[in-house]
Amino acid sequence: MAEEETEEKSSGGGSKNIILFAVALVVAIGASVGGTIFFLGGEEEAPVAVVTPSNKPKTAIYHNMRPPYVINYLTGTKPRYLQAEFTVMARDEGTIEAVILHMPLIRSQIVGYLTEQSFLELQTHEGKESVRVGMVELINGILRTYDVKEGVESVLITNFVLQ
Repeated sequence: MAEEETEEKSSGGGSKNIILFAVALVVAIGASVGGTIFFLGGEEEAPVAVVTPSNKPKTAIYHNMRPPYVINYLTGTKPRYLQAEFTVMARDEGTIEAVILHMPLIRSQIVGYLTEQSFLELQTHEGKESVRVGMVELINGILRTYDVKEGVESVLITNFVLQ
C-alpha cells in the first residue's frame, strides 16, 4: 500500500508540471501576439510625412557635353594639351533643353574660357574647381540672355587630362 501512494504522488506531480508548462506557453504566446498587435496594428496610426509636388525635391537631370574639349597651351617652348569632358546638371527639363539648343554658343564660350586659364593652375585641385564654378557662371549667363528661368546647378568634370 505504501508503494501505491508513492506512485500516485509521483504521477500527480508530473501532470502538474505539464499543465503549468502549457499555461506558461499559452501566456507567452498571448503576450507575443498582444505585443505585436500593440506595436504594429494599434488603433492610432503614426503620422506619415506626405510628399507633395511642392515639397519634393526635383530630380537631377544630367547632360553630357560631348565631344570632349581639346585645348592647346604653350608653356615656354613646349606645347601642352588639355582634354576635358563635362556634364551639366540641372533640375528643370527646360534648362537642359535650352543647353542643348544653345550648345554651339556654349561650346564656343567654354573653349575661349578654357584657353584663358593657366596650364599650371589647371594642375591643382583649386584650379579645376575654379574652372567648374566659372563654367556654371558662364553657362547660366548665356541662358539668362535667352530668358531661361532656372539655370544649370552644377558642372561636373567627367574627364580631365593634362599633357
